[in-house]
Amino acid sequence: MADREQRKRLFLALWPDEITRQQLAAVQQQFSNNERLQQAKPVPVENLHITMHFLGAVSADVHAALEEALTTIHARGCSLVIDRWGYFPRPKVLWLGAQSSPEPLIELVAQTESAIQQCIEGYEQNRFVPHITVFRKARHPVEVEQFQPIDWSIDRFALVESDTRPEGAVYTVLKEWVLG
Repeated sequence: MADREQRKRLFLALWPDEITRQQLAAVQQQFSNNERLQQAKPVPVENLHITMHFLGAVSADVHAALEEALTTIHARGCSLVIDRWGYFPRPKVLWLGAQSSPEPLIELVAQTESAIQQCIEGYEQNRFVPHITVFRKARHPVEVEQFQPIDWSIDRFALVESDTRPEGAVYTVLKEWVLG
């Protein structure tokens, strides 16, 4: 049981700078006027991010090895244009995303997956679809107002801990790596 208590739920994410975070929050606020989203649960602004890899509960040893392996990443920064929205019906999630993923982002996801595989046996990435969850428990809005595209300058990635509490998830950035 002691080992279980030391485990942390971790994920790798693109964590927005404050300007990008406020732009995402403004679109979320705009969407909240949609009648079909009135009962949806908005994701707290401080939790807006793009998950690259969900790792689940990992031991302190794996956590340490992972941080070391991630120092070997040599990916370039890039710009990601957030210019569309979508809906995942099964989890009832409304999200913001990009029409296309730039090559440096695809390379970053591949390099981080390789680093994770060095630390977590059998880890395999599901298809990476860069998106920011903005509402949970949402009904499909059918359509929403157009929004001004957001130019997100991706210059780092983060290792984040997820702590699930009765009032909702709390995310803590444990470490960040700057991209070249």
